[in-house]
Amino acid sequence: MVRSVKWRKILLILAIMVAVVGVGGAIAAVLAYHEVTKIDRTNPKVVLDEYLRAALVKGDAVAVDLYTCDDPVGLSPISKLRTELDQREQEFAVEILVSWGAMSRVDSPGRTELTTNLAITAIKDGMEQSSSSQTWRFTVLEQDGWRACGAERLTSSPSVSPSATP
Repeated sequence: MVRSVKWRKILLILAIMVAVVGVGGAIAAVLAYHEVTKIDRTNPKVVLDEYLRAALVKGDAVAVDLYTCDDPVGLSPISKLRTELDQREQEFAVEILVSWGAMSRVDSPGRTELTTNLAITAIKDGMEQSSSSQTWRFTVLEQDGWRACGAERLTSSPSVSPSATP
């Protein structure tokens, strides 16, 4: 009988150790997952890139909310652009792709203005049907991390070139 009590104690101790290691491993996994999936709002360019991806590429309203300020009314031009692109996709049976390139940056305390060109391409049956480029300026504000708060399409002014004098 003494032997069975001894083995029970050993098995109980082993079971407790396995449970502690299992709980510790689960906590470590959750913390690692949290760190990997954490939203990066430390850089205005990263925030704008993620906002544009959510708004114009994925059409993901939940992701858009993660990168916008408390009052995103200044971003309504991008919402209107997305609606217009969706309508054109339906009307012309095309897929519209939006991409952007380098961003120029003007910083002031708590505020950054980023300017980039949005390249808009319509594809039908794997062939490019049309493309255009639009210059946009975005305002990103520091609000518990950087957040996209404003968008404005810039109209390109005609370039002035010198004319020959007769």
